[in-house]
Amino acid sequence: MSWRVLTWNLRGSHRPDLGAVAEVVREHAPDVVAVQEIRRAQAAQLGSLLGWQARWARKHHPYTPLVWWLAEGLAILSPHALSQVVRRTISPGVSTWTYRHRIVLAATVTRGDESLRVYDTHLAAHHRPDERIEQAARVAGFVRDDDAVLRVVAGDLNAPGEVEVIREFHPVGLRDPGGGPTNPAIAPRSRLDYVLVPESSRVTHQWESPGGEWWWAISDHVPVVVEFEP
Repeated sequence: MSWRVLTWNLRGSHRPDLGAVAEVVREHAPDVVAVQEIRRAQAAQLGSLLGWQARWARKHHPYTPLVWWLAEGLAILSPHALSQVVRRTISPGVSTWTYRHRIVLAATVTRGDESLRVYDTHLAAHHRPDERIEQAARVAGFVRDDDAVLRVVAGDLNAPGEVEVIREFHPVGLRDPGGGPTNPAIAPRSRLDYVLVPESSRVTHQWESPGGEWWWAISDHVPVVVEFEP
């Protein structure tokens, strides 16, 4: 049976319309959603709107502890059971009080007697290629060390046309099925968002929004959907 994965950078600091986000998610009916740049309360609200499980992890602190609730992070949501949730730092030595601090959030999605290990991440900004490659290698290392049979990496890799970043995942059996531009949402021209699937799988469906004003009102990224058969 196929698995459908949706990834989306929601730019939570701009307070996206979570009702509209939930509509998009329902329309595409994924098994799991990986979200970047989302606040804890936003992740909880989106999970409530969908009636799904939601797991959130902080990426970095806000600029002052007086507004701790503004901290942004990553979230994994699913209509199926979520377990074995782990947060790992992929930018060692970088303070958690700066946006340069990066993490990966992993969770196991269980659907009946099948399971999928999902790694949600947001790599360094596009003007820091060396950091991005190093962070991709660390995520791949965590994937390698897990004993999951079926795995995907999803998120904002900030890697438009950078084979060096994607190549880090080849030794752990993950590949890029290709896709179109995802940023800026009003008229996408750069591909920043990816779902990396098992190299032995067959991709049965791919979609990314063509963008426009409606999408721009939600975020500066459009969502990506990839469905594959193991």
